[in-house]
Amino acid sequence: MTAAHTREKTQWEEDGWSLVGGIFSDEELRAAQDALPELFPTAEEFARDVDPDRNRPFRIDSHSVMPAFPFESAALNRLVLHEGVISLAQEFLGLSDVRLYQGMLSAKYSEGAREDEQLLHVDYGNHTLVVPRPEVGYQHLELFIYLSDVTPEKAATRMVSRRLTTGIPVERTYLSPVDYEHLYQAEVPASGPAGSILAYRPDVYHRGVRMTAAGAARFMLHVSFKPLATDWLGSQAWPGAAEGMAWHRFMHTPTVQQLTVLGFPEPGHPYWTEETLRGVAARYPLLDMTPWRQAHQGAAPRSAT
Repeated sequence: MTAAHTREKTQWEEDGWSLVGGIFSDEELRAAQDALPELFPTAEEFARDVDPDRNRPFRIDSHSVMPAFPFESAALNRLVLHEGVISLAQEFLGLSDVRLYQGMLSAKYSEGAREDEQLLHVDYGNHTLVVPRPEVGYQHLELFIYLSDVTPEKAATRMVSRRLTTGIPVERTYLSPVDYEHLYQAEVPASGPAGSILAYRPDVYHRGVRMTAAGAARFMLHVSFKPLATDWLGSQAWPGAAEGMAWHRFMHTPTVQQLTVLGFPEPGHPYWTEETLRGVAARYPLLDMTPWRQAHQGAAPRSAT
């Protein structure tokens, strides 16, 4: 594990995001770009509506077509598990042993879905069963690997510095543009050339926007890493369902054992602090937090029934 990106890591820690360059060679990037037309329409094909059936999902919801790792393309796989990407994750997370828990590919086009214009939000809602904890060993890292040039007009993700949001309760995952107009005015586009990597924390407010450039497209990989022994973190697993109403109905009545089997940190686990107990109780108001509070206070937890 090296410390090659000290400035970028500091910005990631303090502002919640940073852009990293110089990871991939021109040949590696070009090979990955050459694989994209097999998976998505090109910008020109979409603009000319060459294949309306192929284009249709992106006009409805661009997130509905997100091929997942491993890909048929070895070139795309090489970027997801690139030595430089793994080293970056190790450096930012402060750990030598990390795990990949997400690898997906997305496309966005001009004249795309209205849903591409999002509210400011944090991403932890579908990455963890609980709430983020920033210390080494608990933090996870989300990366956008740009496979095309990303500019404000080409749907660069809008980011808001964590320095401006420290007073917002952790469970407030979406922000109203009326109540938080000042943060929408303070957002910054995470622009960068193809091959750049946007690294961001799960507790930084950001939002996707629609393409305004005519006849354009944006392609990128979504790659995420986590520490070992963090069963409560994931993507294509239980945390992916944690924003659904069925999950919240389930959270009215589960036993400690049931939640532990699903990867929820058990009573007495080092994850629990006064702040995380408060945050999880706010996220799940009907969940009886007594066993977790008792264990944190040094009492024997209630037995599972």
